Amino acid sequence: MASSEPIRKVRVEPREHVRAMRMTATQQGDVEAYRALLDDIGPVLMRFLRSRISDRQELDDVYQETLLALHRARHTYQAPRPVEPWLFAIAKHVLFRHMKRHRVRASREIALDGLPEWSIGGDGAASVELTKALDCLPPSHRQAIELLKFEGLSTEAAAARAGTTPAAFRVRAHRAYKALRHWLRS
Repeated sequence: MASSEPIRKVRVEPREHVRAMRMTATQQGDVEAYRALLDDIGPVLMRFLRSRISDRQELDDVYQETLLALHRARHTYQAPRPVEPWLFAIAKHVLFRHMKRHRVRASREIALDGLPEWSIGGDGAASVELTKALDCLPPSHRQAIELLKFEGLSTEAAAARAGTTPAAFRVRAHRAYKALRHWLRS
C-alpha cells in the first residue's frame, strides 16, 4: 500500500557545519547552543586527550582546563570556519602547558622506594642538641612535638590524646616549633 504523501527530503547538515553554527550562536550568547556544542565536542575532546594522557586524574584535569580555555577563548573563533581545528589548537596548547609543568615537577622530585625513617637517636651532635632543646621546652610544647613529629599522629588525634581541641593544639604546636627553632639557632 503506497502512501499518497510525498517523500520529504531532509537535508542533513554536516557535523562541522552544525558545530560552526553552534559556536557562532554561542558567541552571540545562546546558552542552549553552547550546551549542545559542549555535549557534542566533549567526547571528541576526551578521545583526543586520552590518546595522549594515560593517568585518569591528569586526563580529567587537562579536560577541564581545556574546557575553561575554550570558554575564555570563544571570542577568538572566526565564523564560518570549522570549529575542530580551532578547538584542537586550544587543546594542544593546554596539553603542552600541562606536559611542561609535569616535566618541571618531575625534574624537581626524587623518586624513592619508601619513606625515610626518622630518628632522633644516634651518636651525632645534632641528636644531642635536639634532645637538649626538647628538654628545655615546657612539657605541653614537648608533648606537641613528640605526638606530631615522632609518633606521626594527626593534629586531631594528637589533640584528643593531649585532652585539648585541635585548634588549641595547633597553636601549642606552633609555639613549640617557634621555641625549638629559637633554641636551636642560639
